Amino acid sequence: MSASDNDRISYLSGEPVTSLTPRERAELDELRTLLETPAAWEDPDPALEDLVVNAVAREAEAERASATAQVAPPGRRRLSLGAPWRRRPVIAMGGLATAAAIVVALVIALNANSSKPLQFALVVSGTPLAPGAHGSATLTQTESGWRVELKATGLPHLANGRYYQAWLKNSAGILVPIGTFNDAQNVTLWSGAPVTQFRTFSVTRQLANGNPTSSGQRVLVGIAHPVH
Repeated sequence: MSASDNDRISYLSGEPVTSLTPRERAELDELRTLLETPAAWEDPDPALEDLVVNAVAREAEAERASATAQVAPPGRRRLSLGAPWRRRPVIAMGGLATAAAIVVALVIALNANSSKPLQFALVVSGTPLAPGAHGSATLTQTESGWRVELKATGLPHLANGRYYQAWLKNSAGILVPIGTFNDAQNVTLWSGAPVTQFRTFSVTRQLANGNPTSSGQRVLVGIAHPVH
C-alpha cells in the first residue's frame, strides 16, 4: 500500500494528516459521512440481487426491441416515427440498465464479503511504567460489538483490588472502557464503540476505589489498523 493510501486511511479514522490536499480532504469527508451512515452497513435484502438482475434483463430486452423497430420495413417504421414519445423512455432505460448493473455488482460484492467480518489489528508496546511489556491484539466486528483479543507479556499479575483496564480512544480524546483483567496473557475484551473511529488502544493500572475514570497510569499502548 502506498504512503498516500495510509494517509487516507488515517484521515478517515480521525487522525491528524497534513499531506492531503483540500480536494482530497473534501472527498474523504464525503466518504466518511457515507460510512458513518447506519444504512451503509445493513445487510442487503436477499431478494435484491434477483430483482435487479431481472430489471436489467427486462431493460436489455426493451433495447433490443427498439433496435429491431428502427430497422423495420418503411410501412412499419412510419408507425414508430409517428409516436416519438415512445422512444424517449427507451433512451432513459439505457441509463437505468447501466445503473442497475452497477447495483448488481455492488450487491454481489457485498454478498461475497458478508462472510468475512471487518477486522483491525495492532501491536502493543510497554510504556516507561512497564518497559518490558509487549504483545498484539485483533479487533473483530460482530453483531454484539467489537471483540478484542489481547495477548501480551511483561505485565505482573494484579490482585487485591488492583487490576488492569483497557480503553479505546478517538481523535477527540474520548475514552471508552472495554474491559478489566488481572493479566494480559490471553484476554478477550468487548467494545460497543466502533474501532473504525476509536483506534487508539491503551491499558492502565487501576485501583478499585470507586473511581471509574482512567488513572492515567498507562502500561500498554497501540494504534489499531485495518487488516487487508
